[in-house]
This record gives sequence, C-alpha cells and structure tokens, in this order.
Amino acid sequence: MLTSSQLAIAISAILAGAVVVGWILHWLWARAINPAGGAAGRISEMVESLHQSDKARHEAEEARIVAETELATQQDAFQTELATMQTRLNGAIEGREAALTHELQQARDEATAAMTGLGNARRRIADLEARLDAFEADSTAQSSD
Repeated sequence: MLTSSQLAIAISAILAGAVVVGWILHWLWARAINPAGGAAGRISEMVESLHQSDKARHEAEEARIVAETELATQQDAFQTELATMQTRLNGAIEGREAALTHELQQARDEATAAMTGLGNARRRIADLEARLDAFEADSTAQSSD
C-alpha cells in the first residue's frame, strides 16, 4: 500500500501529466484548425483588397478630373453663348430704342407742324373775322346812307 506522501506525489504527477497532455492537445488542435499558412492567406487577401481599393480610388480621381474638365468646357461654352445672347439683346434694345426715338421725333415734328398750322389757321380766322367785321361795318354804313 501507498503511504500518504507517496499518494500525494502520485496524484501530483498525474495532474501535472494531465496538464502537459492537455496543453499539447490544445496546441495540436489550434494548429489543425488554424494552419501557419492561414495568417499569410489573410495578409494576401488584405494586400489584394488594398490594391483594389487603391485602383478604385485612382479611377475615381481620373473620373473626377474628366468630369471637372467637361464641366469647365461646358461652363466656357455657356459663358460664350451668354455673351453672344447679351450682345444680341443689347443690339435689339439699341435698335428698338432708336426706332422709338425716331417715332417720338416724328410725333414731335408732326405736333409742331400741327401747332404751327393751327396758329396760322387761328390768325387767318382772326384776319377773316376782322375783314368780315369791317365789311359788315361798311355795309351797315352804306345802307344807312
């Protein structure tokens, strides 16, 4: 039979052996599930993803540059068209203003001519009325004689 100290040593040895065997089994299990190439595979995937995102960023920058160039071209064309329209509009306004000024001058000339004619007609009427009054006065004087 075993003495108590021998039993304690045997139990300690069995527990130590169980811990060592458990650690070895855990290490084997971890290697089987996650082989050493797994980390390299993940790094390779991350590198590939990084390259793809860098390529997408580069393509997006090129697309932005093309869009900005096209926008600048369209803006220049718009500015040119706007300037042309402004010039045409200014010409039309000046033409219309000149026509209205001419019509106004004609109306003023006609009004002046009408006023002159009216003044002449009034003087002529006043002259004729004076002659008529003189004629009536003569005729009245001759008939009373």
